[in-house]
Amino acid sequence: MISFDFDYYQAANAEEAVEKYLELKNKNKNVSYYNGGTEIVTYARKDKMNFDALIDIKNIPACSVLKEDDNKVIMGASVSLNEIAEKNYFPLLSKSSEVIADHTTRNHITLGGNLTGRLPYKEALLPLLVAEAKVTTINKDGYQTRPITEVFDKRMALDQEEILLQIIVDKDKTKLPYYQTRKVKQSEIDYPILHIAALKENEQIKFALSSLCPFPFRDENLEEIINDNSLEKTEKINEIVNNLPVPINSNLRGGKEYKEMLFRNSLDACLDSLGGGN
Repeated sequence: MISFDFDYYQAANAEEAVEKYLELKNKNKNVSYYNGGTEIVTYARKDKMNFDALIDIKNIPACSVLKEDDNKVIMGASVSLNEIAEKNYFPLLSKSSEVIADHTTRNHITLGGNLTGRLPYKEALLPLLVAEAKVTTINKDGYQTRPITEVFDKRMALDQEEILLQIIVDKDKTKLPYYQTRKVKQSEIDYPILHIAALKENEQIKFALSSLCPFPFRDENLEEIINDNSLEKTEKINEIVNNLPVPINSNLRGGKEYKEMLFRNSLDACLDSLGGGN
């Protein structure tokens, strides 16, 4: 049960949602957008989050799109992870999504919620980074479509009133060979110790990581190492581990040494799967 009162608004379209947000903020209201709601409800019930108003964006038409055309796969921010996995327009994203939480919860976790929520893992982000996805957003200045790397740096960096509407992936990239693995401490629905998603395009491996370090990332310097054919597989793995952009972090699910061991083993399996180990 949420212990405080708040106002609830349902937006019929994106412009209306942004307009209502700005109107409420001008009245010094603490406002949040409501999409899948799994994090908002959990944090609010634990008194770790409060708000004066919620603006429900689930019914915004652009947010509910899930389709492919001749050139692109377009996924609305309100589409659930189960819908993503079942349609399977982008197999790497499907694989990365279907291992998050349990089946019932994934009916409520939306793609946009996973990307913009408070939890640091953002596992659905990894395939989007390696596929060089674009995102469409709306803020007070109107609509924008940008590479996802322009709005993600350790977290999704959107303006306060800005809404993530759609994620767009080139269809050709959804057909590429891929590798995905997720390591957990106990049950499959636990938070990850490590999650890797990788694609191979033009004989080059691209990979992104979550949970190894404090934030998810893709690092092109590490990709230069993994694609350096002058190095043996063991040398590649050592170089990657030694050149991480930030240190491996220890937490309740695993210490640094244990996580490094899982990472090394997963890189080994990735190279075996996609080719690149000499």
